[in-house]
Amino acid sequence: MGKPSESLVGISSESYVQLYGLFLADGVTPLTLEQLPLYRATRYGETICDEECIIERPDGTTITAIANVVPIRDSQGEIIGAIDCWRDITNRKLIEEALRQRETELRLITDKLPVLITFVDSEQRYRFNNRAYQDWFGHSTVEVYGKHLWEVLGESAYEVIRPYVEQVLAGVQVTFESEVPYKDGGKRYINAIYVPQFNKQGIVEGYVALVTDISEQQAALRDRDQAEAALRESESRFRQMADTAPVLIWMSGTDKLCNYFNKPWLDFTGRTLESEMGNGWTEGVHPDDFQRSLDTYTNAFDARQKFQMEYRLRRFDGEYRWLFDTGVPRFAPTGEFLGYIGSGVDIHDRKLVEEALRDSEERYRILAEVSPQAIWMGDVYDGLRLRDGGITYCNQYWLDFTGLTMEQTTGYGWIYAIHPDDRDRVLKTSMHAIANATNYEIEIRFRQVSDGSYRWHIVRGLPFRDQSGQIIKWVGIASDIHDRKVAEAALQQLNEMLEQRIQERTAQLEAANKELESFSYSVSHDLRAPLRHIAGFIELLQKRHSSTSLDQTSQRYLKIIAETAKQAGILIDELLTFSRMGRTEMRYINLNMEELVHEVKRDLIAETPGRTIHWQIASLPEAQGDPSMLRLVLRNLIGNAVKYSQTRNPAEITVGSIDNENEVVFFVQDNGVGFNMQYVHKLFGVFQRLHSDPQFEGTGVGLANVQRIIHRHNGRVWAEAVVDSGATFYFSLPKLSKESE
Repeated sequence: MGKPSESLVGISSESYVQLYGLFLADGVTPLTLEQLPLYRATRYGETICDEECIIERPDGTTITAIANVVPIRDSQGEIIGAIDCWRDITNRKLIEEALRQRETELRLITDKLPVLITFVDSEQRYRFNNRAYQDWFGHSTVEVYGKHLWEVLGESAYEVIRPYVEQVLAGVQVTFESEVPYKDGGKRYINAIYVPQFNKQGIVEGYVALVTDISEQQAALRDRDQAEAALRESESRFRQMADTAPVLIWMSGTDKLCNYFNKPWLDFTGRTLESEMGNGWTEGVHPDDFQRSLDTYTNAFDARQKFQMEYRLRRFDGEYRWLFDTGVPRFAPTGEFLGYIGSGVDIHDRKLVEEALRDSEERYRILAEVSPQAIWMGDVYDGLRLRDGGITYCNQYWLDFTGLTMEQTTGYGWIYAIHPDDRDRVLKTSMHAIANATNYEIEIRFRQVSDGSYRWHIVRGLPFRDQSGQIIKWVGIASDIHDRKVAEAALQQLNEMLEQRIQERTAQLEAANKELESFSYSVSHDLRAPLRHIAGFIELLQKRHSSTSLDQTSQRYLKIIAETAKQAGILIDELLTFSRMGRTEMRYINLNMEELVHEVKRDLIAETPGRTIHWQIASLPEAQGDPSMLRLVLRNLIGNAVKYSQTRNPAEITVGSIDNENEVVFFVQDNGVGFNMQYVHKLFGVFQRLHSDPQFEGTGVGLANVQRIIHRHNGRVWAEAVVDSGATFYFSLPKLSKESE
């Protein structure tokens, strides 16, 4: 197309039309968007087959291509895309044009020759004749085409040539001279050469006839010298025609050595006549084909039989190209054997196409036979209705699954493999699709021969069209969906059961939440009251008794009791917070995470006077979440970083973020005491602490609270650390939606 494939990805049909110069097959009329094959397939569901277009590339050159486009539909039949395949046929079109030109040239050549040149098929009907027929009989080539010999020549003339016609149609080349009383051409003395033409199976499909009117020569030239002069003239004409014919022509003598090559042969090989003479031409035969070709030629020569063979001959540019060579023995009018004459046709392109076609057909045949799906095909007649029920091919899967033979399947035999309850529906659906020439899809139960059970299949059928858009066959595929259908039924039943259980569990959870709220109130009220009493009485004891009335041990006991009561109060508060985090309603707003970090930092600096802490707070993106909950997360993580780095001077605390595809990861890093990664799985559990040192006081609830909050935000939380080298705590939050931004 003149552009890299990446530049075409994602462009619309409108842009595609503007990007390339697209024309109809006439090369003049621009292709509109509505005429674009891909647009019609995706917009209207058309299946485009071998539609010819002219494409003007960006560099100004043009190519001829054919488009094949098949719409892709989802399970509801909606069009979701299309498979668009363009094939460059520029070379083929050039070859076809060259062939038409050659045919025109050959017609011009044959029309100039003063002899009758014709091809007659095996039914003795004219399939080609040159202009000489009009000169002889007053009938144009069109009038002669398709008529029998006796209709054109007359019964009397036909009776004269009839024995020779029978001989040539029996596969024998015939040369004869005779006086023939033509119906419209008068009595003429002719020289005729009939050469049989064989098809690939060796069956005569007709013959080529060269008929020369030698009436005047016969009257004027009675002796042998005059006959030989006429023969030389005829040979000269033959050589002239051979040099202008679009085939490679050669001749050999009775010694098997070649003594003539026409101009197209020499042009093809790029060699001189002298270098090709004798056995010189064999130097250009491919080494792998030489012995086979030589054996074919020698055996036919010794038996004086016609032969045909294919071999590769080196062209003037060094490329070996496949030729189809036909050789026939030559005989003098007296029956004397003169040698062979042959013609070669370049079939290289056809061989490549045939090889590619064979490979393609073999791949698709293997694919169809090993496919774990039933594949079928049906012919049509009158372009619409299926012939004899339609099915002409089924792959091995169908035969193995149903136990039917191909003979039992053809016609309407396939219908008996369908569940009786599905048959009417299947026939109505398929007949409607055939009548309207549309694709169809239906779910069917097929009987399985192994156990007699029926299994669900989804069957899809579509018409296959030729280049003119005429439907030539129907193809289809049936995929086993029984397990899916059973699973869907089980899933439906499970969903109904789960729905019932969810309703029951919801009621239980609502009751449990009410009990938990009542318990939280009891904890808040009933447990706090004794702790307040303990703290109050300790304070009274400390005020009532001076430092002199209590010994040092008693004062230490009172201090421990006061600190323990305070710690118990903190633990109760954190447990209540942890409990609320699982029930509190989320309030999502867009948060300035950087500002939130700085607020937490200010609070912690006020609580840690005298500490030297180097803060590194990067620019942080906004996030979406509950402000109070995420503040608690940052308070816990940054607070831990401050607490566990108190043995460092200075302490290093870094807060930053990492931008991933679908989430933003925030992290808090310190240079504190770290922890052993062997116990990282305990880190976020309730009452789990990895440091027993009283220097690092805590309740073991903070990180559990962090995990619960982040999970409620559909995020993740994890940590990495090295003992005595600090720790890094991470948490992720989903990225803001575009609507939120």
